Amino acid sequence: MKRFATLMLAFALVLGAISGAQAATIKAKGQWAFDFSWLDSGDFTSQDDDGNSDDDFSASQRFRTQVDVIASEALKGVVFFEVGTTVWGRTDGALGTDGKSVEVRRSYIDWIVPNTDVKVRMGLQGLSLPGAVAPSSMVFDDDVAGLTVSYAINDNVGVTALWARPVDASGNEGSDNNTYDEVDMFALVVPVTLDGFKITPYGAYASVGKDANFTGVTNGGAEFLSGMLSMTEFANGAIDSSSSTYDAWWGGAAFEMTYFAPFSLKMDAVYGSKTADDDAESAERSGWIVAALAEYKLDMVTPGILAWYGSGEDDDLDNGSERMPSVSPTGWGVTSFGYPGSVYRQDTYFGLNGAGTWAVGLQLADISFMENLSHVFRLVYMKGTNDADVIKNNAGVRDAFTPGNTYVFLTDEDSAIEVNFDTTYKIYENLSLVVEMGWIKLDMDEDTWADQDFSDAKKLVFNFVYDF
Repeated sequence: MKRFATLMLAFALVLGAISGAQAATIKAKGQWAFDFSWLDSGDFTSQDDDGNSDDDFSASQRFRTQVDVIASEALKGVVFFEVGTTVWGRTDGALGTDGKSVEVRRSYIDWIVPNTDVKVRMGLQGLSLPGAVAPSSMVFDDDVAGLTVSYAINDNVGVTALWARPVDASGNEGSDNNTYDEVDMFALVVPVTLDGFKITPYGAYASVGKDANFTGVTNGGAEFLSGMLSMTEFANGAIDSSSSTYDAWWGGAAFEMTYFAPFSLKMDAVYGSKTADDDAESAERSGWIVAALAEYKLDMVTPGILAWYGSGEDDDLDNGSERMPSVSPTGWGVTSFGYPGSVYRQDTYFGLNGAGTWAVGLQLADISFMENLSHVFRLVYMKGTNDADVIKNNAGVRDAFTPGNTYVFLTDEDSAIEVNFDTTYKIYENLSLVVEMGWIKLDMDEDTWADQDFSDAKKLVFNFVYDF
């Protein structure tokens, strides 16, 4: 009798689970991406000059899928998996495969506060501060654990508040080494939409502990450090441990105008500052970036002018840094080679935003002379706004910023030209072939960089992208 009762109870639990599952609607979407790439002198040095040979070709793939578990219009859960990037012939892409590179990039719930229009999202999610020139922020755009609350005041004005925790290096607060090991970030965004205009002002604040250097964190650490460290700290490879905590804040706005269509204008402007609690002036960092994209849409092409200016370093290491700090602006894709604008291979040769550089470029987008085939052409000239003496007079800083060690640090005596020609052909409605061709000519001052030789970087990439 007890066995029968146990079986009936198990049967009831199974039926309950099935019933519960049927109460939710499950939807899935995602992307398979394949990359066949040829890359030459990716670090701007030619190995042939050293008597070595380049390994230029590689093939890889990546799978991303998002699963929505929808209970009602007021409640749903989302989980976002990524498999890869898997390089063919290496590790889990080698003979026998059996890859274990499955990542949970996002896992959150969306819900509406009962009897209100307040929307809440909590969990591992993709967060970005506003951006117009590129659909991403120059300060912060990444996956992170956090809480977002948004409310539409009326048809024209909304408000979003967020709290994110990019890092908590240790849950044990019992030693001095991890008392200040967290980063907490808060932001307020107020989008205002009018007829033909949209402006989104925002403010953000981050509390950065001196031990929050992402030690042991596999993702995001490099972006965080490169965006927060002063020149002195960058040369040392870590946040200055003489200060207990740091404060960082940003204020900016994204602006879009389509009122005079087919002419459109997009602009971003942001100022940021990082200060140290213990008056460690050499560890401070502050600066600003302004970017703009003006376009005029024609039937078969959309010509545009792209430009930006970011404040740069002076020649004094002791007074801190003059480039704008950032947390993780991983999607500022103004180009598809030097910046992360590729559909797959997210190259970042010049950093993750325009800090320390100015640029002007010509862009021809939406070039189309036949159905299902389109092109984008860019020609961008970049020059540094950093004083060359900060490199000439500090060998440790020069070694830290030499191309090949990190992203390219352009001084006011250095420049670069980047050319992109990218083609998209829709093989099927959901399958596209994207061919990306890029060339970067780097002109670095010999006196500044101790007579080092730099080569042109070139790429040819065939991307197959299946969206479902």
